[in-house]
Order: sequence, then structure tokens, then C-alpha cells
Amino acid sequence: MIAVEKIRVRDFRGIKDITLNFNGKNFAVCGANGTGKSGVVDAVEFALTGNISRLSGAGTGNLSVLKHGPHVDCSDTPEKAQVALTLRLIGHEGTVVLTRTVKDANKPKLEPDTAEARAAINELESHPELVLSRRELIRYVLAEPSARAKAVQALLRLDEVERLRGILLRIANAERKQVEVCTREMAQDRSQLIASLQIDDLKAESILPAVNEKREALGLPPIEELIAKIDFKEGLSEATHKQVSAGVSKAQAVIDLETLTTAYGAFDEATKEGIAAAVTKAEELCSDADSLNNVSRENLLQLALEQFNDKECPVCDTPWDPQDFRDLVIGKLTHLTEVTKKRDKLRDDVAPLATKLSELRQALKVIRQLALRLKLPALAPDLQAAETTLRAWEEQLESLMPMDATLKVLQSVSALPTANSSITGVTESVASLPEPSVQDAARDYLVIAQEKLAAYQKSRRSFADARVRSKVADDVFDAYASRTTSALEAIYNEVQDLFAELYAEINKEDEGNFKAELKPEPGKLGLAVDFYGRGKFPPGAYHSEGHQDSMGLCLYLALMSHLLGEKFRFAVLDDVLMSIDQGHRREVCALLKAKFPQTQFVLTTHDRIWLNHMKTYGLIQGKGFAYFRKWTVDTGPAEWDDRDVWDEISAALDKDDVNTAAGALRHYLEYFGHEACHRLRASVEFRGDAQFMLNDLLPNAAKAFQDGLKKAKSAASSWGNGDEVKSIQALEDKFVDARKAAFGDQWQVNPAVHYNEWANFDAKDFKPVADAFRELVHQMTCPKCEQILGISPERGPKEALRCDCAAVNLNLKAK
Repeated sequence: MIAVEKIRVRDFRGIKDITLNFNGKNFAVCGANGTGKSGVVDAVEFALTGNISRLSGAGTGNLSVLKHGPHVDCSDTPEKAQVALTLRLIGHEGTVVLTRTVKDANKPKLEPDTAEARAAINELESHPELVLSRRELIRYVLAEPSARAKAVQALLRLDEVERLRGILLRIANAERKQVEVCTREMAQDRSQLIASLQIDDLKAESILPAVNEKREALGLPPIEELIAKIDFKEGLSEATHKQVSAGVSKAQAVIDLETLTTAYGAFDEATKEGIAAAVTKAEELCSDADSLNNVSRENLLQLALEQFNDKECPVCDTPWDPQDFRDLVIGKLTHLTEVTKKRDKLRDDVAPLATKLSELRQALKVIRQLALRLKLPALAPDLQAAETTLRAWEEQLESLMPMDATLKVLQSVSALPTANSSITGVTESVASLPEPSVQDAARDYLVIAQEKLAAYQKSRRSFADARVRSKVADDVFDAYASRTTSALEAIYNEVQDLFAELYAEINKEDEGNFKAELKPEPGKLGLAVDFYGRGKFPPGAYHSEGHQDSMGLCLYLALMSHLLGEKFRFAVLDDVLMSIDQGHRREVCALLKAKFPQTQFVLTTHDRIWLNHMKTYGLIQGKGFAYFRKWTVDTGPAEWDDRDVWDEISAALDKDDVNTAAGALRHYLEYFGHEACHRLRASVEFRGDAQFMLNDLLPNAAKAFQDGLKKAKSAASSWGNGDEVKSIQALEDKFVDARKAAFGDQWQVNPAVHYNEWANFDAKDFKPVADAFRELVHQMTCPKCEQILGISPERGPKEALRCDCAAVNLNLKAK
């Protein structure tokens, strides 16, 4: 894997041109919302993978990397939009520059282009999960089991396992459905065979006497044994077979008409009561039509929950309170589960009705064919129309959706299509047929019975084949599901243990015995977590949003550790801990630093306090951060950087624009005062809302700095170090002069502390103010590393006034 040394972004997303030095170490990007942090995240992801997840996937509509990856001013020249990463390949000497342009996103350029570098980039392109935002993180915790299974398995590269499981399940379901179809067809063919044989059941003791009686009438030898390849008409000439098949057997026609009457009679009172009950259930489902129709959109709701960015709906961009949005979507999903159960129950209830409709349709088909053999084609259209209606009803009941169509069928079944005039015409025509002789009747009986037997044997074979295929499909699915479930359980057991260990480490004060359970099922992955020893519950049941955030982070880290092991060397965490309480931020910093010392984290946050925690506890060191102060479409993000601020102030004053210069100075000094007070451990009057103004911060920081110089001078004197005393005195003299210039009594400088007065100055009056504060800042900053000098350590006795590079390191401890 890699470590990122530097990134340069040009004309990409909201960035015109920026360079950030990561130096192969943890790096943080801080700034208010809208200052360009997400542009850095997108740039890292794009450089590594060629994609921007923010512009792809569910809810992104017609967005694309090619169209919307370049800066808005370069939309027609995507070749200008480029990101260059300077990388260090772990285990290899030197660095590699990876450059990717939006125009040729799939063709990254490497310098030098070595086999090792190319292999590393190919591996990075296959790991988009190295860039994680909060909306992606939280789906591991709060998603429904099916959505969580997809997300986790995709991250662990197990999504192919689930895809194949889905394919095998669909095959198994299709084969089971085919068994149902074959069962129904076999039952119909069996009924027709029994009717043609004019017996009560298909048993040898019933079949052989009936058949042999007819054979005896024709002078044919009896059949002694009922075998698989039996031929009832054995001994009859082929011409006789064809003659009978082409003609009409009055006896069989009567049986077919009786079968039709029986099929109509199947719709008795009990059946009508069942239909009435089904109508009630269908009406209930129709009254909740929106929910029922949404059953087919369950995956869309799952994706909406996953893609929600804690600000607005991913589908329609409507602003939402995060908890309200989740409550709404989860409520809909829960309701859909109940609706799905009712729908499936109705499907079971109407299945027998669909079978009866199928039997009636088949009986009508036989009579229609009989009408054609009787040379009565005029009677066929009505019978065909009845068949068509019954087939449509049957198919609607089998599909069930849309529900209003099913309700309409159920309400119509009481008025079955009868084609009475056609049936009467066929009945009269059959009745007018001459009575056959005993020999003719026997011959017709054997030929037709053999035809019905052949149809029944064929449907039995189809049924047997379907049942074999269904069993094979079920066995394959069960074996695959069992093996994969066992394998997944082993993986999830390892992940859940590490997840629980990491979360307990963060919350060791009150949840040190925390346990978690990942429960894989076919197509699902349940997550239950301990809640203070009261049992295991879904994460959203009792834990706060901050705890859910930390759970998401810990689960992600556990999954990545399992997936990559020692190769987990780089990750971008985009505002993933936005709601974690301050009391646990120290533990999060300690966790990332102690448990993942080889992983380079790039973190973004809009919370300055969270940034200070990262710095305080050593998760980021020195200048391992960028603080964005503003963003404009023309310039992109601007850092809190001395050179940029003073250049901006000078440029504004050159235009006699005091308002702009004053605003820039005010905001910078507030930022500087905040950082200086933190590093110098200055005493500041506490405010519960943490809204400190310039007066609250900078004067106290200056006082703390001067006190530090005095203490350092006293310490040097106690050690008898005269040269050190003189050196510190010189620093103090310069600082006193600078402090006096900034906070002195001159009329034009004194209002500088009250920045609301600055707007009344002209450029000539305001320039001394800016120069005075610039010198004050300069005196409090290391000339080498440009870091604000600070007191160390951050807690306990004050030992030194120093900078991060130690170019300035003044001892505060007296002898």
C-alpha cells in the first residue's frame, strides 16, 4: 500500500489550485461548512480510484465525474481538472507521482511508471472504501439487515457471494413454482383419465377390469398386468386409431360435458365464502395502496437510508432533520414488512381459487375443441372468450399485483363466464349423435383412454423431472447457503470481536464490557449491541447518535482490518465523528494512534475543538493540518495562512477597501487568538457557548506569552546562564514593543481591539493597525516552522516555551 506525501489539486470540483503537504503522516482538514473540505476528499478519492462517490450511485441522478468533476469554470476543458498525489510505496525507496485528469480518469499517469507503482495503483483503484464519509459509515450501524449485508459484504469483497446466493435462490424458487405448475397439470390429466376410464380411482383392480371388458367386446385378449408401457388399444389397427381420434365419441363427449359441469360446481358456497374473505383482505391492502406499491421499492428506501447525508433527502434534496428522516424511512420499512406479510397471506388464500379457474378453463378448452370436431365453428368464439377471461383472472391471481386488479378479479369471480348458448349447442349436438354399437363404444373407449393415459404419463414425467430439478436446486442452494453462512459466521465472529474491543476502548469508562453480535442470515446481516448489561439491542434502539457514530467508525476499522490486515495503511475519514461528544474524542484519538499506528488517516471536520483534540493528543503533529477560512468560486478554499491573509489585507488596502481588510484581519486574529490561547495555556474567562471574541482571546494570549518569556528569563538566571538571559531579554523587548503598538494608547490603534471601529478608518489610518498586529503575530511565531510558540506540556507544571520544531525551546523550570 501507500503513504501520501503531498497532494496538488487544480481546477477540480470547487478547488482552483491548492497544495497540501501530508508528509506521509496523519493530516486533518478543518473549516466551516462550505469552505472546501469536501473538495479535498473528492480529490483524494478521484486520484486513487478515478471515481467520485459523491457523483455516482443512488440519488445522484444525471451527475457524472466527466461533467461535474472539473471546476465550474473548466467544465468544457476537463483535461485541466487534475489531481496529483506524491506517494511513497510502502517497502520501496523513493516516491511516485500519480496524476489523474478528469478527461482521462481511467488512465492515470505515473512518474516513474514502474511495475511496483502500477501494481499499487491497481490495488488502490479496487478499494474505494478507503474514503469514508459519515453517510457511508452510519449505514453499517443503522441500516436494515439486508442493506447492511450488502454494504458489509461489498466492503469485504463478499458481494459476489451474495450475488450468487441470490441467483441460486431465484433458480430454486423458479423450480419450486414449476413443480406447482406440473402438479396442477398432472392433477387435471389424472382427473380426465379417471373420467375417460369411467372408474373412481387409478388402481390396478379398477383399471384392468374396465379396460378388459371393452377389449373382450372387441375380441381382444385381456391385459394381465398393469405395466408402465401398457397399451389399452393393443391389437387395434392403425387406421382404426386415426378414425376414432378424428371422430367424436359420444360417451367421451358426455364425460367431457359432465367434467365441465363439475368444474362450474366447484365454485360452491365454501369457495364463495373464501372469495369473500379474500375480497376483504384485498380491500384492506388496496386502502394502503401507497405502501403496497412501495413494497417493490423497498430497495429504494434502503438506499435512501444509506445515502442520506444528514442534511437533505438523497432523492429530492429536501432538507431534513437527520433523526426525523431516519425515523420516517425506518417506519416505512417496518410498515412495508407488515404489508408484505399480508400480501403473501392473500397469495396463499387465492392459490386454490386460481387452481379452480385453471381447471374450469381447461374444461372449456376441451368443449371448444369438441365443438370444432362436431363441425360447429360458430360456437367456438364464445367458448374462446370465456377461456381468455379465465386465463386473465388466473394470471392476475398468480401475480397478485397490482392489488386493485386482483380485487376486481375477486369481485368478478361470482359471475363466471359461462358461454351458456355455446355449451347448450354442444350438448344438444352430442345428444343428437347416434348411440354407438357395443363394439364402436368399446373401440372409442380404448383409443381415448390410451390418449388420456399418454397425457397423464407425460405430465407425471414432467412432474417427476420438475421435482428432481427442484430438489437439486434446493440442495445446491441449501449447501451453498450453509457453507457460505458458516464461512461468513467465522468472518463476522472475528470482526464483531474486534469491533467490540475497539468500541469498548473508546467507552471504557462506562462500557468497558461492551459486547456485540453480528448475525448473518441468507441475504441479511443483523447487528445487536450490548446496552449496559441489559441485553443486546439494535444500535439505534438506545444508544445516542454520538455512540452510533463511534460504533460506525469502530465497525469500519474492524472490517478494514479484516479485509486488508497489515495493508490497511491509508484511509480518509470525512467528518465521520460529527456528533461524538467531547468527552470521548480523546479516546478516539488515542485509539487511532495506538491501534492503527501504521495507518495514515486524512480526517476532515468542521469542528475546531475536534481539530484541537487531534493536535493535543498527537493524532496529528506539527503542521499536519489545514484550516480553511473561506471559499469563493473564483479562488477556491483559502487557508488560515499568514502570507495569504496579509497579502489579502494589503491588496484590499491598495484598493482603499478598508471593510474587506478589516474583516480579514478580524477573522484572522480571532483564529490566531484561539490557537495562541490554546497553545500558551492562557487564562480566558469561560463561556458556555464557546463564542469567544477578539477581546476575549488575543490580549490574554499576549499576556500569557509575555509571562512565559519572563518565567524563561527567571529560569535562565537561576541556572546562571547570562547569555540566555540576554537573548530572552531581547525577545521580550521586541515583544513588548509589538504588544504596545497593537494594544497601546494611540488613538488610531486603541480601537483595534474593538474591531467594530475599524470600518470608520481609511486605508492610511488602518495600515498601522494591520502592521502592528502583523508584528505581534510574528513575535509569537517560530521563524523556522512558522508555528505559534506554546507552553509544554499541555497539562501540569509548565516546563518550556517552545515550538514544534524545537528551533525555539526556552526552559521555564528554575534551578
